[in-house]
Amino acid sequence: MHDVAIIGGGPAGSTAAALLSAAGRSVVLFEKERFPRFHIGESLLPFNLDLFRRLGVLEALEGRFIEKWGARLFSSDGAITRYIEFQKGLVPGHPRAFHVLRSEFDALLLQNARSKGAEVHEASAVVEAHPSHREGCELSVRGEGGRIERHRARFLLDASGRDAFVASRRRLRSMTPHLKKAAVYAHYEGVVRDEGPAAGDIVLVILQDGWFWLIPLPDQKASVGLVMEGSTLKSLALPPERLLEEALQSCPAARARMTEARRISPVYSASDYSYQCREVAGDGYLLLGDAAAFIDPVFSTGVWLAMSSAEMASDALHEALGSAHRAANLSPTRFSDYERKVRRHLRQYTRIVSRFYQPGFMDLFLRPATRFGITESVISLLAGVPEPTLSVRCRLAIFYSAIRLHRSFRLAPPIPLLKVLERIPAGAGS
Repeated sequence: MHDVAIIGGGPAGSTAAALLSAAGRSVVLFEKERFPRFHIGESLLPFNLDLFRRLGVLEALEGRFIEKWGARLFSSDGAITRYIEFQKGLVPGHPRAFHVLRSEFDALLLQNARSKGAEVHEASAVVEAHPSHREGCELSVRGEGGRIERHRARFLLDASGRDAFVASRRRLRSMTPHLKKAAVYAHYEGVVRDEGPAAGDIVLVILQDGWFWLIPLPDQKASVGLVMEGSTLKSLALPPERLLEEALQSCPAARARMTEARRISPVYSASDYSYQCREVAGDGYLLLGDAAAFIDPVFSTGVWLAMSSAEMASDALHEALGSAHRAANLSPTRFSDYERKVRRHLRQYTRIVSRFYQPGFMDLFLRPATRFGITESVISLLAGVPEPTLSVRCRLAIFYSAIRLHRSFRLAPPIPLLKVLERIPAGAGS
């Protein structure tokens, strides 16, 4: 019997496997696909670097992937822009991050877990799992040849991503009603980049009813996607390929960076993807990363939330498993602190993402206040600060209050934004 069984070999699962194996625990991990495989979510946050150091993979990332020093936001016509520079955050010491090719990045993390002693099974899909903090967990796993094998472990970590293995079977997921978004996305070559260090900046182009991301990747590749209301996407009734291409051509700021671009992957789509689970610490299991919750990707929080939850879960589980001098305690109440921390992290990012989609948010966000350290506090949050200080939280509260006041009292001039597929009339600009 293993100490820990992990479902999923993405960033959350491989992080937990590496940390627990390095701590001397017996770990078995099951990943339904064979790596490398395509995955979206290529932009990381600066506060991820602390965990990369702990995992021992930072050196492998250096020089292999694109350095990200900030983010550039553009209004849809390109007339208004705002630069977010991570080194200007109120919490110092985390000025950069990376853009990664997820197929390579995920494979690197999974191999790191192997190198630390985790038993990794790829092309192995868990079809049943029955966790219990008293009896342990019995898993049924279908291998590449279709054969079913049985495995046992003292505890289960679900890092199955948006498949949400445990939550979907126990009906724990609750969709976030005001974030029913949809996305279409693909990889391109030849997307225009800025010069120098700015070449690594993520570019967000803001529309009235959505936004584009343009993420620079190695070998002159780029991840390009459009996020919009799920109901709008459905009403347009366009194939994903046509929708993405026409939307890019309709938006001046996006079109200016796509003049020589060529699509090199299929166009993928996802819809109604924001949710949270009612329980992340249960009887014999913990939910990690997207298996616990998924937040709209506008601020690139996905990988950071996945890996930070895996780190917290691993540390808590290592203690709970006990030792020769300390009895094990795997009861759900033992992990209440883990649940509280995960909820706190999710709240802070759900809050700012929700504000992002509210009317008037962009009027202030693209022209943020520079007084009282508000801008610097927002930058720290967007850099992935795990536990904002009181001063950061107070400044964020002022920012959110200003957004509410703006809707009634117009604190700044409105920024004109185009809708998806809306073109500027002839003679009105370019």
